[in-house]
Amino acid sequence: MQAEIPGRNGGPDLSARRGLVALLLVTAALRLAVAALAPLSGDEAHYWLWSRDLQWSYFDHPGMVAYLIRAATTLFGLSELALRLPAILGAGLVTLLVYDTARRAFASDRVGLMAALWVNATLLFAAAGVIITPDVPLQLCWSLCLWALVRLVQHGRARDLLLAGLAVGLGFASKYTMVLAGPGLLAAFLLFPALRVWWRRPALIGAVALALAAASPVVLWNLAHDNASFRKQSAHAFEAGGVDPLASLAGFLGGEAGVVTPLIFVFCLWGGGWALWRGWRARRADWFLLGALSLPVLLFFAQHSLGGKVQLHWPGMAYLPAIIAAVGFWSLKPRAGWGAGLFRLAPGLGGGLVALAYLHLATGLLPLPARVDPLGRLQGWKPLFAAVEAQHRAHPDAFLFVEKHDMAGLLSFHLPDHPVVFLGKVALHNAPWAYGDDMIPSLAGRDAIFVFRDGSGSLEYSARFFESTGPLAAVERVRRGRAPERFVLTLARGYRGGLLGED
Repeated sequence: MQAEIPGRNGGPDLSARRGLVALLLVTAALRLAVAALAPLSGDEAHYWLWSRDLQWSYFDHPGMVAYLIRAATTLFGLSELALRLPAILGAGLVTLLVYDTARRAFASDRVGLMAALWVNATLLFAAAGVIITPDVPLQLCWSLCLWALVRLVQHGRARDLLLAGLAVGLGFASKYTMVLAGPGLLAAFLLFPALRVWWRRPALIGAVALALAAASPVVLWNLAHDNASFRKQSAHAFEAGGVDPLASLAGFLGGEAGVVTPLIFVFCLWGGGWALWRGWRARRADWFLLGALSLPVLLFFAQHSLGGKVQLHWPGMAYLPAIIAAVGFWSLKPRAGWGAGLFRLAPGLGGGLVALAYLHLATGLLPLPARVDPLGRLQGWKPLFAAVEAQHRAHPDAFLFVEKHDMAGLLSFHLPDHPVVFLGKVALHNAPWAYGDDMIPSLAGRDAIFVFRDGSGSLEYSARFFESTGPLAAVERVRRGRAPERFVLTLARGYRGGLLGED
Protein backbone atom coordinates (compact mmCIF):
# COMPACT_ATOMS: atom_id res chain seq x y z
CA MET A 1 0.00 0.00 0.00
CA GLN A 2 1.02 3.63 -0.41
CA ALA A 3 3.44 4.76 2.27
CA GLU A 4 2.46 7.69 4.46
CA ILE A 5 5.03 10.48 4.54
CA PRO A 6 5.10 12.68 7.64
CA GLY A 7 3.77 16.16 7.21
CA ARG A 8 1.63 15.36 4.16
CA ASN A 9 -2.07 16.10 3.99
CA GLY A 10 -3.96 12.85 3.54
CA GLY A 11 -6.81 14.50 1.59
CA PRO A 12 -6.75 15.97 -1.91
CA ASP A 13 -5.27 19.44 -2.32
CA LEU A 14 -7.90 21.24 -4.36
CA SER A 15 -5.72 24.27 -5.01
CA ALA A 16 -3.03 22.05 -6.55
CA ARG A 17 -5.61 20.35 -8.72
CA ARG A 18 -6.98 23.69 -9.85
CA GLY A 19 -3.41 24.65 -10.66
CA LEU A 20 -3.08 21.52 -12.79
CA VAL A 21 -6.21 22.40 -14.73
CA ALA A 22 -4.89 25.92 -15.31
CA LEU A 23 -1.53 24.54 -16.47
CA LEU A 24 -3.22 22.20 -18.92
CA LEU A 25 -5.46 24.93 -20.34
CA VAL A 26 -2.70 27.53 -20.72
CA THR A 27 -0.19 25.14 -22.30
CA ALA A 28 -2.82 23.70 -24.64
CA ALA A 29 -3.83 27.18 -25.82
CA LEU A 30 -0.21 28.16 -26.43
CA ARG A 31 0.52 24.95 -28.30
CA LEU A 32 -2.53 25.25 -30.50
CA ALA A 33 -1.44 28.73 -31.53
CA VAL A 34 2.19 27.76 -32.16
CA ALA A 35 1.23 24.58 -34.01
CA ALA A 36 -1.02 26.56 -36.34
CA LEU A 37 1.58 29.26 -37.08
CA ALA A 38 4.98 27.51 -37.10
CA PRO A 39 6.20 26.28 -40.51
CA LEU A 40 6.17 22.54 -41.05
CA SER A 41 9.52 20.81 -40.62
CA GLY A 42 10.94 18.37 -43.15
CA ASP A 43 10.74 15.50 -40.67
CA GLU A 44 7.09 16.22 -39.92
CA ALA A 45 6.31 16.24 -43.62
CA HIS A 46 8.20 12.96 -43.98
CA TYR A 47 6.07 11.35 -41.25
CA TRP A 48 2.97 12.69 -42.99
CA LEU A 49 4.08 10.86 -46.13
CA TRP A 50 4.18 7.69 -44.07
CA SER A 51 0.58 8.30 -43.02
CA ARG A 52 -0.52 8.25 -46.66
CA ASP A 53 0.70 4.66 -47.01
CA LEU A 54 0.30 3.05 -43.59
CA GLN A 55 2.68 0.25 -42.71
CA TRP A 56 3.65 -1.34 -39.40
CA SER A 57 7.14 0.11 -39.62
CA TYR A 58 9.37 2.17 -41.86
CA PHE A 59 13.08 2.42 -42.48
CA ASP A 60 13.69 5.10 -39.83
CA HIS A 61 11.19 4.24 -37.10
CA PRO A 62 8.15 2.11 -36.24
CA GLY A 63 4.86 3.36 -37.60
CA MET A 64 2.95 4.66 -34.56
CA VAL A 65 3.49 8.30 -35.45
CA ALA A 66 2.07 7.68 -38.93
CA TYR A 67 -1.12 6.19 -37.48
CA LEU A 68 -1.56 9.18 -35.16
CA ILE A 69 -1.13 11.62 -38.06
CA ARG A 70 -3.52 9.62 -40.22
CA ALA A 71 -6.17 9.69 -37.50
CA ALA A 72 -5.78 13.43 -36.92
CA THR A 73 -5.82 14.44 -40.59
CA THR A 74 -8.76 12.13 -41.32
CA LEU A 75 -10.79 13.74 -38.56
CA PHE A 76 -9.74 17.37 -39.00
CA GLY A 77 -8.45 17.72 -42.55
CA LEU A 78 -4.96 18.42 -43.81
CA SER A 79 -3.19 21.37 -42.20
CA GLU A 80 -0.14 22.02 -40.05
CA LEU A 81 -2.37 22.25 -36.99
CA ALA A 82 -4.26 19.02 -37.70
CA LEU A 83 -1.01 17.17 -38.33
CA ARG A 84 0.31 18.31 -34.94
CA LEU A 85 -2.80 17.71 -32.85
CA PRO A 86 -1.50 14.33 -31.56
CA ALA A 87 1.55 16.14 -30.17
CA ILE A 88 -0.64 18.63 -28.32
CA LEU A 89 -2.90 15.90 -26.94
CA GLY A 90 0.09 13.73 -26.04
CA ALA A 91 1.71 16.56 -24.09
CA GLY A 92 -1.47 17.01 -22.08
CA LEU A 93 -1.70 13.30 -21.27
CA VAL A 94 1.97 13.12 -20.27
CA THR A 95 1.43 16.11 -17.98
CA LEU A 96 -1.46 14.31 -16.29
CA LEU A 97 0.58 11.11 -15.89
CA VAL A 98 3.57 12.97 -14.46
CA TYR A 99 1.29 14.78 -12.03
CA ASP A 100 -0.37 11.61 -10.76
CA THR A 101 2.86 9.60 -10.64
CA ALA A 102 4.54 12.26 -8.52
CA ARG A 103 1.44 12.63 -6.36
CA ARG A 104 1.40 8.91 -5.65
CA ALA A 105 5.14 8.48 -5.16
CA PHE A 106 5.39 11.38 -2.68
CA ALA A 107 1.83 11.43 -1.32
CA SER A 108 1.30 15.07 -2.25
CA ASP A 109 -0.76 16.89 -4.85
CA ARG A 110 1.62 19.83 -4.59
CA VAL A 111 4.57 17.64 -5.58
CA GLY A 112 2.49 16.42 -8.50
CA LEU A 113 1.74 19.96 -9.62
CA MET A 114 5.37 21.03 -9.26
CA ALA A 115 6.57 18.04 -11.30
CA ALA A 116 4.02 18.78 -14.03
CA LEU A 117 5.13 22.43 -14.08
CA TRP A 118 8.81 21.49 -14.32
CA VAL A 119 8.21 19.11 -17.22
CA ASN A 120 6.39 21.83 -19.14
CA ALA A 121 9.21 24.27 -18.38
CA THR A 122 11.74 22.33 -20.48
CA LEU A 123 12.42 23.27 -24.08
CA LEU A 124 12.60 19.59 -25.02
CA PHE A 125 9.08 18.83 -23.83
CA ALA A 126 7.79 22.15 -25.16
CA ALA A 127 9.00 21.18 -28.63
CA ALA A 128 7.46 17.70 -28.32
CA GLY A 129 4.17 19.43 -27.50
CA VAL A 130 3.93 21.13 -30.89
CA ILE A 131 6.17 19.16 -33.28
CA ILE A 132 4.90 15.71 -34.26
CA THR A 133 7.65 13.07 -34.12
CA PRO A 134 7.95 9.47 -32.86
CA ASP A 135 8.99 10.96 -29.50
CA VAL A 136 5.36 11.98 -28.89
CA PRO A 137 3.96 8.44 -28.48
CA LEU A 138 7.24 7.26 -26.91
CA GLN A 139 7.03 9.80 -24.09
CA LEU A 140 3.39 8.92 -23.52
CA CYS A 141 4.12 5.19 -23.30
CA TRP A 142 7.16 5.76 -21.07
CA SER A 143 5.05 7.85 -18.69
CA LEU A 144 2.19 5.35 -18.78
CA CYS A 145 4.53 2.46 -17.95
CA LEU A 146 6.00 4.35 -14.98
CA TRP A 147 2.57 5.39 -13.72
CA ALA A 148 1.25 1.83 -13.91
CA LEU A 149 4.29 0.41 -12.09
CA VAL A 150 4.06 2.96 -9.27
CA ARG A 151 0.44 1.94 -8.85
CA LEU A 152 1.51 -1.71 -8.92
CA VAL A 153 4.02 -1.15 -6.11
CA GLN A 154 1.51 0.69 -3.97
CA HIS A 155 -1.61 -1.40 -4.56
CA GLY A 156 -0.43 -4.78 -5.89
CA ARG A 157 -3.07 -5.10 -8.59
CA ALA A 158 -2.42 -7.31 -11.61
CA ARG A 159 -4.19 -4.94 -13.96
CA ASP A 160 -1.46 -2.34 -13.41
CA LEU A 161 1.20 -4.86 -14.39
CA LEU A 162 -0.74 -5.72 -17.54
CA LEU A 163 -1.05 -2.03 -18.37
CA ALA A 164 2.70 -1.55 -17.92
CA GLY A 165 3.38 -4.45 -20.28
CA LEU A 166 1.07 -2.98 -22.90
CA ALA A 167 2.76 0.41 -22.54
CA VAL A 168 6.18 -1.16 -23.13
CA GLY A 169 4.96 -2.89 -26.30
CA LEU A 170 3.25 0.22 -27.65
CA GLY A 171 6.33 2.25 -26.80
CA PHE A 172 8.47 -0.11 -28.88
CA ALA A 173 5.93 0.26 -31.70
CA SER A 174 6.54 4.03 -31.41
CA LYS A 175 10.33 4.21 -31.19
CA TYR A 176 13.03 1.62 -30.59
CA THR A 177 14.55 3.50 -27.65
CA MET A 178 11.75 2.02 -25.52
CA VAL A 179 14.09 -0.97 -25.11
CA LEU A 180 16.25 1.23 -22.85
CA ALA A 181 13.59 0.81 -20.16
CA GLY A 182 14.41 -2.90 -20.01
CA PRO A 183 17.48 -2.91 -17.72
CA GLY A 184 15.87 -0.61 -15.17
CA LEU A 185 12.64 -2.59 -15.12
CA LEU A 186 14.50 -5.88 -14.76
CA ALA A 187 16.57 -4.50 -11.87
CA ALA A 188 13.45 -3.31 -10.05
CA PHE A 189 11.68 -6.65 -10.48
CA LEU A 190 14.73 -8.53 -9.18
CA LEU A 191 15.67 -6.31 -6.24
CA PHE A 192 12.36 -5.44 -4.55
CA PRO A 193 10.02 -7.96 -2.91
CA ALA A 194 6.94 -5.93 -3.86
CA LEU A 195 7.81 -6.57 -7.51
CA ARG A 196 9.73 -9.84 -7.22
CA VAL A 197 6.58 -11.61 -6.05
CA TRP A 198 5.14 -11.20 -9.56
CA TRP A 199 7.68 -13.66 -11.01
CA ARG A 200 5.53 -16.41 -9.52
CA ARG A 201 2.22 -15.08 -10.81
CA PRO A 202 0.51 -15.48 -14.21
CA ALA A 203 0.03 -11.73 -14.54
CA LEU A 204 3.73 -11.27 -15.39
CA ILE A 205 3.36 -13.73 -18.26
CA GLY A 206 0.31 -11.81 -19.38
CA ALA A 207 2.21 -8.51 -19.25
CA VAL A 208 5.07 -9.93 -21.30
CA ALA A 209 2.57 -11.39 -23.77
CA LEU A 210 0.87 -8.00 -24.15
CA ALA A 211 4.22 -6.30 -24.71
CA LEU A 212 5.23 -8.85 -27.35
CA ALA A 213 1.84 -8.67 -29.06
CA ALA A 214 1.95 -4.87 -29.27
CA ALA A 215 5.53 -4.94 -30.59
CA SER A 216 5.10 -7.91 -32.95
CA PRO A 217 3.87 -5.96 -36.03
CA VAL A 218 7.16 -4.05 -36.06
CA VAL A 219 9.15 -7.26 -35.74
CA LEU A 220 7.17 -8.96 -38.50
CA TRP A 221 7.61 -5.95 -40.81
CA ASN A 222 11.36 -6.06 -40.30
CA LEU A 223 11.49 -9.79 -40.96
CA ALA A 224 9.63 -9.20 -44.22
CA HIS A 225 12.04 -6.42 -45.27
CA ASP A 226 15.46 -7.87 -44.50
CA ASN A 227 15.50 -6.29 -41.01
CA ALA A 228 16.00 -2.92 -42.70
CA SER A 229 14.91 -0.76 -39.76
CA PHE A 230 16.61 -2.92 -37.11
CA ARG A 231 19.89 -2.79 -39.00
CA LYS A 232 19.71 0.96 -39.45
CA GLN A 233 19.03 1.62 -35.77
CA SER A 234 21.63 -0.91 -34.63
CA ALA A 235 24.21 0.94 -36.68
CA HIS A 236 23.20 4.13 -34.86
CA ALA A 237 23.41 2.46 -31.46
CA PHE A 238 26.86 0.95 -31.90
CA GLU A 239 28.59 3.36 -34.25
CA ALA A 240 31.95 4.55 -33.01
CA GLY A 241 34.87 6.67 -34.15
CA GLY A 242 35.24 9.85 -36.11
CA VAL A 243 34.80 12.22 -33.15
CA ASP A 244 36.89 13.63 -30.32
CA PRO A 245 35.40 11.71 -27.35
CA LEU A 246 35.77 14.44 -24.73
CA ALA A 247 34.60 17.21 -27.05
CA SER A 248 31.65 15.10 -28.12
CA LEU A 249 30.70 14.33 -24.51
CA ALA A 250 30.98 18.00 -23.61
CA GLY A 251 28.79 18.85 -26.59
CA PHE A 252 26.21 16.28 -25.51
CA LEU A 253 26.07 17.53 -21.93
CA GLY A 254 25.97 21.17 -23.02
CA GLY A 255 23.27 20.48 -25.57
CA GLU A 256 21.15 18.57 -23.07
CA ALA A 257 21.52 21.36 -20.52
CA GLY A 258 20.33 23.76 -23.20
CA VAL A 259 17.22 21.88 -24.31
CA VAL A 260 16.20 20.76 -20.81
CA THR A 261 17.20 24.23 -19.49
CA PRO A 262 20.34 24.40 -17.35
CA LEU A 263 18.99 24.31 -13.81
CA ILE A 264 16.42 21.62 -14.47
CA PHE A 265 19.10 19.53 -16.18
CA VAL A 266 21.34 19.63 -13.10
CA PHE A 267 18.43 18.80 -10.80
CA CYS A 268 17.48 15.90 -13.10
CA LEU A 269 20.94 14.36 -12.78
CA TRP A 270 20.75 14.73 -9.02
CA GLY A 271 17.18 13.42 -8.89
CA GLY A 272 17.92 10.29 -10.92
CA GLY A 273 20.92 9.41 -8.75
CA TRP A 274 19.08 10.16 -5.52
CA ALA A 275 16.08 8.03 -6.54
CA LEU A 276 18.29 5.00 -7.18
CA TRP A 277 20.22 5.37 -3.93
CA ARG A 278 17.38 6.41 -1.65
CA GLY A 279 14.92 4.04 -3.23
CA TRP A 280 17.26 1.14 -2.52
CA ARG A 281 18.16 2.27 1.01
CA ALA A 282 14.56 2.96 2.00
CA ARG A 283 13.25 -0.12 0.15
CA ARG A 284 10.97 2.13 -1.86
CA ALA A 285 10.51 0.42 -5.22
CA ASP A 286 8.46 3.34 -6.53
CA TRP A 287 11.31 5.77 -5.90
CA PHE A 288 13.85 3.32 -7.32
CA LEU A 289 11.83 3.11 -10.54
CA LEU A 290 12.14 6.87 -10.97
CA GLY A 291 15.90 6.50 -11.04
CA ALA A 292 15.96 3.24 -12.97
CA LEU A 293 13.99 4.77 -15.85
CA SER A 294 16.08 7.94 -15.99
CA LEU A 295 19.74 7.89 -14.93
CA PRO A 296 20.80 4.68 -16.76
CA VAL A 297 19.28 6.04 -19.98
CA LEU A 298 21.17 9.32 -19.64
CA LEU A 299 24.39 7.43 -18.89
CA PHE A 300 23.85 5.25 -21.96
CA PHE A 301 23.59 8.26 -24.24
CA ALA A 302 26.52 9.98 -22.53
CA GLN A 303 28.63 6.89 -23.22
CA HIS A 304 27.32 6.75 -26.77
CA SER A 305 28.37 10.36 -27.32
CA LEU A 306 32.01 9.34 -26.78
CA GLY A 307 31.93 7.51 -30.10
CA GLY A 308 29.31 9.32 -32.17
CA LYS A 309 26.80 12.14 -32.35
CA VAL A 310 23.73 11.97 -30.12
CA GLN A 311 20.69 13.97 -31.20
CA LEU A 312 19.47 16.21 -28.40
CA HIS A 313 15.97 14.69 -28.26
CA TRP A 314 17.05 11.04 -28.01
CA PRO A 315 17.15 10.88 -24.16
CA GLY A 316 14.02 13.02 -23.80
CA MET A 317 11.82 10.40 -22.12
CA ALA A 318 14.37 9.90 -19.31
CA TYR A 319 13.84 13.41 -17.97
CA LEU A 320 10.21 12.71 -17.05
CA PRO A 321 10.96 10.38 -14.10
CA ALA A 322 14.12 12.35 -13.26
CA ILE A 323 12.06 15.51 -12.79
CA ILE A 324 9.59 13.67 -10.56
CA ALA A 325 12.49 12.42 -8.42
CA ALA A 326 14.15 15.84 -8.21
CA VAL A 327 10.97 17.63 -7.20
CA GLY A 328 10.06 14.86 -4.76
CA PHE A 329 13.45 14.97 -3.05
CA TRP A 330 13.31 18.71 -2.47
CA SER A 331 9.79 18.43 -1.08
CA LEU A 332 10.58 15.88 1.63
CA LYS A 333 11.70 18.48 4.15
CA PRO A 334 12.10 22.26 4.30
CA ARG A 335 15.36 23.45 2.76
CA ALA A 336 17.18 26.76 2.75
CA GLY A 337 20.30 28.25 1.23
CA TRP A 338 21.44 28.69 -2.34
CA GLY A 339 20.18 25.23 -3.38
CA ALA A 340 16.63 26.10 -2.37
CA GLY A 341 16.92 29.39 -4.26
CA LEU A 342 18.05 27.62 -7.43
CA PHE A 343 15.23 25.10 -7.01
CA ARG A 344 12.66 27.89 -6.92
CA LEU A 345 14.33 29.64 -9.86
CA ALA A 346 14.51 26.55 -12.12
CA PRO A 347 10.89 26.40 -13.39
CA GLY A 348 10.72 30.17 -13.79
CA LEU A 349 13.87 30.26 -15.91
CA GLY A 350 12.71 27.27 -17.93
CA GLY A 351 9.21 28.65 -18.38
CA GLY A 352 10.59 31.97 -19.59
CA LEU A 353 12.76 30.23 -22.17
CA VAL A 354 9.80 28.13 -23.32
CA ALA A 355 7.67 31.26 -23.74
CA LEU A 356 10.40 32.90 -25.83
CA ALA A 357 10.83 29.74 -27.92
CA TYR A 358 7.09 29.55 -28.62
CA LEU A 359 7.00 33.24 -29.52
CA HIS A 360 9.86 32.77 -31.97
CA LEU A 361 8.41 29.62 -33.55
CA ALA A 362 5.11 31.38 -34.14
CA THR A 363 6.44 34.76 -35.30
CA GLY A 364 10.18 34.56 -36.04
CA LEU A 365 10.65 37.87 -34.20
CA LEU A 366 13.69 37.08 -32.07
CA PRO A 367 17.10 38.00 -33.55
CA LEU A 368 18.73 34.65 -32.81
CA PRO A 369 22.14 33.70 -34.22
CA ALA A 370 21.76 31.54 -37.32
CA ARG A 371 23.48 28.51 -35.76
CA VAL A 372 20.91 28.26 -32.95
CA ASP A 373 17.81 29.49 -34.78
CA PRO A 374 15.35 26.59 -35.16
CA LEU A 375 13.53 28.47 -37.91
CA GLY A 376 16.62 28.34 -40.10
CA ARG A 377 15.57 24.90 -41.30
CA LEU A 378 11.91 25.83 -41.67
CA GLN A 379 11.87 29.15 -43.51
CA GLY A 380 12.48 30.31 -47.06
CA TRP A 381 10.89 27.42 -48.96
CA LYS A 382 7.99 29.23 -50.64
CA PRO A 383 9.88 30.40 -53.77
CA LEU A 384 11.08 26.86 -54.38
CA PHE A 385 7.59 25.41 -53.92
CA ALA A 386 6.22 27.97 -56.40
CA ALA A 387 8.92 27.17 -58.97
CA VAL A 388 8.31 23.43 -58.70
CA GLU A 389 4.55 23.95 -59.01
CA ALA A 390 5.03 26.04 -62.15
CA GLN A 391 7.28 23.44 -63.77
CA HIS A 392 4.96 20.64 -62.79
CA ARG A 393 2.10 22.44 -64.51
CA ALA A 394 4.27 22.92 -67.58
CA HIS A 395 5.22 19.22 -67.61
CA PRO A 396 2.12 17.49 -66.21
CA ASP A 397 3.22 13.97 -67.21
CA ALA A 398 6.60 14.22 -65.49
CA PHE A 399 7.05 12.66 -62.07
CA LEU A 400 8.96 14.46 -59.29
CA PHE A 401 12.05 13.20 -57.56
CA VAL A 402 14.45 14.73 -55.04
CA GLU A 403 17.62 13.78 -53.19
CA LYS A 404 16.49 13.90 -49.54
CA HIS A 405 13.47 12.69 -47.58
CA ASP A 406 12.67 16.07 -46.01
CA MET A 407 12.36 17.70 -49.43
CA ALA A 408 10.09 14.88 -50.62
CA GLY A 409 7.72 15.45 -47.72
CA LEU A 410 7.66 19.23 -47.94
CA LEU A 411 7.04 19.32 -51.68
CA SER A 412 4.28 16.74 -51.51
CA PHE A 413 2.60 18.54 -48.59
CA HIS A 414 2.69 22.03 -50.13
CA LEU A 415 2.05 21.31 -53.81
CA PRO A 416 -1.55 21.17 -55.11
CA ASP A 417 -3.03 17.66 -55.11
CA HIS A 418 -0.07 16.45 -52.97
CA PRO A 419 1.72 14.42 -55.65
CA VAL A 420 4.03 11.53 -54.85
CA VAL A 421 7.63 12.77 -54.73
CA PHE A 422 10.25 10.06 -55.17
CA LEU A 423 13.66 9.91 -53.58
CA GLY A 424 16.32 9.89 -56.24
CA LYS A 425 19.13 7.85 -54.72
CA VAL A 426 19.20 4.08 -54.29
CA ALA A 427 18.92 3.52 -50.56
CA LEU A 428 16.69 1.71 -48.11
CA HIS A 429 14.81 5.00 -47.70
CA ASN A 430 13.37 4.51 -51.17
CA ALA A 431 13.34 0.75 -51.64
CA PRO A 432 10.37 -0.36 -53.77
CA TRP A 433 8.27 -1.22 -50.70
CA ALA A 434 8.27 2.47 -49.76
CA TYR A 435 5.82 3.12 -52.61
CA GLY A 436 2.80 1.31 -53.99
CA ASP A 437 3.48 -2.04 -55.64
CA ASP A 438 2.52 -0.82 -59.11
CA MET A 439 3.84 2.72 -58.84
CA ILE A 440 7.49 2.39 -59.89
CA PRO A 441 6.92 0.14 -62.98
CA SER A 442 4.59 2.82 -64.38
CA LEU A 443 7.45 5.34 -64.42
CA ALA A 444 9.46 3.56 -67.13
CA GLY A 445 10.05 5.84 -70.13
CA ARG A 446 8.53 8.91 -68.47
CA ASP A 447 10.17 12.27 -67.94
CA ALA A 448 10.95 13.58 -64.46
CA ILE A 449 11.53 16.89 -62.75
CA PHE A 450 14.56 16.56 -60.49
CA VAL A 451 14.98 19.04 -57.61
CA PHE A 452 18.37 19.17 -55.90
CA ARG A 453 20.79 21.42 -54.05
CA ASP A 454 23.34 22.96 -56.36
CA GLY A 455 26.75 21.40 -55.92
CA SER A 456 25.52 18.20 -54.27
CA GLY A 457 26.62 15.95 -57.13
CA SER A 458 23.17 14.38 -57.33
CA LEU A 459 22.61 15.30 -60.97
CA GLU A 460 25.78 13.55 -62.13
CA TYR A 461 24.70 10.41 -60.32
CA SER A 462 21.07 10.46 -61.47
CA ALA A 463 21.63 11.40 -65.12
CA ARG A 464 22.78 7.89 -66.00
CA PHE A 465 19.24 6.58 -65.37
CA PHE A 466 17.69 8.84 -68.05
CA GLU A 467 18.08 9.36 -71.78
CA SER A 468 19.01 13.03 -71.33
CA THR A 469 18.78 15.95 -68.91
CA GLY A 470 18.34 19.69 -69.32
CA PRO A 471 18.00 22.67 -66.93
CA LEU A 472 14.62 24.17 -66.12
CA ALA A 473 15.14 26.78 -63.39
CA ALA A 474 17.25 27.78 -60.40
CA VAL A 475 15.87 29.16 -57.14
CA GLU A 476 17.61 30.66 -54.12
CA ARG A 477 16.31 29.87 -50.67
CA VAL A 478 16.98 32.94 -48.53
CA ARG A 479 17.02 32.69 -44.73
CA ARG A 480 17.85 35.35 -42.18
CA GLY A 481 21.49 35.29 -41.12
CA ARG A 482 22.47 32.51 -43.51
CA ALA A 483 24.00 32.37 -46.96
CA PRO A 484 21.46 31.74 -49.73
CA GLU A 485 20.94 28.10 -50.63
CA ARG A 486 20.62 27.45 -54.36
CA PHE A 487 18.31 24.77 -55.74
CA VAL A 488 18.24 23.58 -59.34
CA LEU A 489 15.27 22.13 -61.23
CA THR A 490 16.22 19.82 -64.09
CA LEU A 491 14.06 18.00 -66.66
CA ALA A 492 15.26 14.41 -66.96
CA ARG A 493 13.87 12.72 -70.08
CA GLY A 494 13.13 9.03 -70.63
CA TYR A 495 13.50 7.17 -67.32
CA ARG A 496 15.44 3.92 -67.87
CA GLY A 497 14.82 2.40 -64.44
CA GLY A 498 17.10 1.50 -61.56
CA LEU A 499 17.29 4.86 -59.78
CA LEU A 500 14.44 4.23 -57.35
CA GLY A 501 15.64 0.94 -55.95
CA GLU A 502 13.83 -1.38 -58.35
CA ASP A 503 15.61 -4.33 -59.93
